[in-house]
Amino acid sequence: MQSRMWMSAMVVLVSACGGEVTQEELELGSLKQRLELFQYNATETNTASNTNSATQPIELGVNETVMIGTCGLNGAASDPTNNNVVRLKNPAGVEVTSWGVFSSGCTSFSRVSYTAPAAGVYSIWAGCSSSQSCSGTVSVSKRKGQVTYSALNTNGALLNTYNKQYFFDGGDVIRVSTCTNSSYGASVTSGDTFLRLFKQTSTSTGYTEVALSDNAAGCGTASELTYLVPSAGYYQIRAGCAGNSSCNATFVVYKE
Repeated sequence: MQSRMWMSAMVVLVSACGGEVTQEELELGSLKQRLELFQYNATETNTASNTNSATQPIELGVNETVMIGTCGLNGAASDPTNNNVVRLKNPAGVEVTSWGVFSSGCTSFSRVSYTAPAAGVYSIWAGCSSSQSCSGTVSVSKRKGQVTYSALNTNGALLNTYNKQYFFDGGDVIRVSTCTNSSYGASVTSGDTFLRLFKQTSTSTGYTEVALSDNAAGCGTASELTYLVPSAGYYQIRAGCAGNSSCNATFVVYKE
């Protein structure tokens, strides 16, 4: 059975990544992005704990933080029954699954959040609740940064903001969030946060705004934005507060 499941996983990967890759796709980094996704069909996995589960290796660096799941992440897809289960095992084969951070509308077992204490090749296990059948697409989101800030009188993150800049490749999806409910490591201690995302350009101002968020759905006064990067470059996050209020929060930056 294990051999058949491995072959099935290989077929899924080939079908997801096969075919001729155009120069445009390479420039957008879509090949890299597709390799971080895998589809599966499974049945009688005993809640993703036996060899009927679909498995996929993932290499993590020391202290690297990831979110892995079939819901609430770019490219992820859940079964209509919402009975997907995702687990994670370390290089020694010991389960290190950590559930609890998931987007509104996602089941609690469909997403894992984890910070690797040691570098190595970990293993994603995907299956279904109990002995049920299901299908899904597992997506991986890797954290690039976690920043705590305090701000006051930012006029909706236009002035007196806390700024942080990162490089992204074309095809990456940027997630910036202060929302505890949907992004692991994000939080709002007080106030109403506001986030803006700018791309570094050759314009007179040096930056062009590409995305913003005040109160994200399901997040209360917290903010969350996502943005598909059309071309490689530096992107700057500007974190502030709604209106001219004060706020204290931690925003996280993920690449999906």
